[in-house]
Amino acid sequence: METVVFCHGMPGSIADAELLQRVNPNVKIITLNLLDVDPAQIDIGLQKSFDVALRQAESPQVNLVGFSIGAMAAIKLAALRPDCVSRLTLISPAAPLTLGEFLPKMAGKPVFNLANRSPTLLRFLTRFQGLIARVSPNTMINMLFANCGTMEQELLKEPLFRNILSQALYASLVQKPKSYQSYVCAYVSDWSGVLPDVSCPVVLWHGTKDTWSPPEMSEKLKKAFGGKAIVNWVDDAEHYSALTRTVL
Repeated sequence: METVVFCHGMPGSIADAELLQRVNPNVKIITLNLLDVDPAQIDIGLQKSFDVALRQAESPQVNLVGFSIGAMAAIKLAALRPDCVSRLTLISPAAPLTLGEFLPKMAGKPVFNLANRSPTLLRFLTRFQGLIARVSPNTMINMLFANCGTMEQELLKEPLFRNILSQALYASLVQKPKSYQSYVCAYVSDWSGVLPDVSCPVVLWHGTKDTWSPPEMSEKLKKAFGGKAIVNWVDDAEHYSALTRTVL
């Protein structure tokens, strides 16, 4: 049986995998804790975590799955370890910003602008968000999803989903803010150079109404990966609702 190695979103935590597991109950999913790395050396930390995951896998090659900004981590690992990755699955992927004019359409535009222009202000924003996440996680969740659509609103009615979001916010903004900031800063840099090094088949899943990662991101990624990539469009789905509909 194929083993899945999962890279969660950012902000996110290993609990993100629960949303993928519930629609793929018979799949073994090993989740990399992206936050549990040295903030100054996240690429090296990713490789070490991936090697540990491979030792737990039931096959010599794995389906490497990346969600949201976790797609960046998955793409980098697939490029670095082609011998170990049979397939790359990207869900609601946050593509390199250099591939298109995505930023004006992204719900996270203020955060990414700060990461580009002033990492110091990003640290202050993270502290402020971390305070809210610690004291009132539901307030933080409601702020993040204030403009979401129908499918995400339905998910927000589920206690399990809110609990997963609370864990994501606490892990990223309270427990490991430096690691979270490092991933955000790495994301806004130009990392598109690794895309040609991905040699395995690529499967993209993207909601047609995603406002966190605009659908154009998967279009550009498919073009960059060429004939080895396909896109599965999830009608009317958004960011997390695409994750809950991904069949591995």
